[in-house]
Amino acid sequence: MLFFRIVTQLDERFSKNEQVFDIFNVFDYTNADFLNAECVTINKFIDHYKSFQINIVSLSSEFSSIKATLELDNNSQFKLELILNIVLNLSFAFSEATKILSIMLTLPVTTASNERFFSSLKRIKNFFRTSTGDERLNDLMVLGVEIEEAKQINLNDAVDDFAKMKVRRYPLYQ
Repeated sequence: MLFFRIVTQLDERFSKNEQVFDIFNVFDYTNADFLNAECVTINKFIDHYKSFQINIVSLSSEFSSIKATLELDNNSQFKLELILNIVLNLSFAFSEATKILSIMLTLPVTTASNERFFSSLKRIKNFFRTSTGDERLNDLMVLGVEIEEAKQINLNDAVDDFAKMKVRRYPLYQ
C-alpha cells in the first residue's frame, strides 16, 4: 500500500510538468527533434512560457546556426555542455536560444532538495531553539542542510586551525 502511494504521488507530481520537461529532448543529439524549432515540443514550450516572447522564426535560424557550428567542431557527440557554451558565449547572436536555455537551467527538476531543506530546518529549530542563539542556530542549519559537504570536513584539521588562532581567553584575575 505504501509503495503504491509513493508511486502515485511521483506520477502525479511529474506528469503535470512532463510537457515542459520535454524541452530537454530538443537539445539531445540522439533525439529526432535535435535542434528542430518546428517540433511540437518547442511549440508547447513557447506556449507555456508566453511571457518570454520567444520568436519561433529567429529560433529556427539560430538552431540552424548552432547545428552548423557544431558540425564545424567535428564532434560526433553534441553534449548539452557544448551547446550551452556555444550559445552563452555568443548570447547576442543566439538570443532566443539563450532564453530557452535560461528557462531550462532554472526549471526545478525535483522538489526533494527543497523538502529535505525544510525538513532539516524544522528538526534543527525544534531541537536547538531553546538552548541556542541565532548565529549558532544558523550555522547548525547550514551544516544540517549541506550534510554532504559537512561530512568532508576533517575535524582534526578544523580543531588545529582553531587552536592556531589568537587566544580567546579573557583574564579575569590580574
